Amino acid sequence: MNGIDIFLWGIAPYISFTMLIAVTIIRRVHFARTWSSKSSEFLERKQERVANPLFHLSILFVFFGHVGGVLVPHEVTDALGVSEEMYHMAAFGMGGLFGVLLGIALILLIRRRFGGNERMKANTSTSDKVLYVVLTATIVMGLVATFSNASGAFNYRESLSPWFRSLFTFQPDIALMAQVPLAFKIHMCCWMILFAVLPFTRLVHMFSGITAPFKYARRKAVLYRARKHDVRANGARDLEFPDAIILDRK
Repeated sequence: MNGIDIFLWGIAPYISFTMLIAVTIIRRVHFARTWSSKSSEFLERKQERVANPLFHLSILFVFFGHVGGVLVPHEVTDALGVSEEMYHMAAFGMGGLFGVLLGIALILLIRRRFGGNERMKANTSTSDKVLYVVLTATIVMGLVATFSNASGAFNYRESLSPWFRSLFTFQPDIALMAQVPLAFKIHMCCWMILFAVLPFTRLVHMFSGITAPFKYARRKAVLYRARKHDVRANGARDLEFPDAIILDRK
């Protein structure tokens, strides 16, 4: 065990969690007006209709899959009569499916934002760019780790999962990470970076409420309606876009 291992698996997770919690609270209390994710539907609508719902729903399944795989000890599934082979087949099948769907959704979102639409580019901040880079790295390494372990040769519930749970007792079992494959280690580093930068990005709106992701799936559509703008009365210099856009939620 060297200094790098001690930092990565015994110190860095707490730095990540601390930034996630502390900065999120600060932003909510002092910068509440920047909390929500700014809608860009009026800038581009066609690709958004597919990419956004697919991303939100896929990430829900991926999140709960991680919760079940990391936080639920194998003794619990053993007691329920679920064999290790059955568990791996279900985890690999569902995790692989929704991981791929999440990757496709991210590609669509990246194409939508950076694919040539000047309005989208003009409304893309530095934090958005950082978020996309970190999200891409996290998802890609998650897929690499998943598919490189298709045979189930590495049982993460005997090493990686106990290590993660040990963080909550403030007694991180760093030695458990010694037997974890490199792809899984990189994936762990990616989520730590993601948690640290998340409060500075638009992704912070996920903490609007525990039920927020479910409300998204059944909320009413946000309608954008164009209205004619009198250039002679207001002057062409007042126009940022060809049409003024108003928001109407019903």
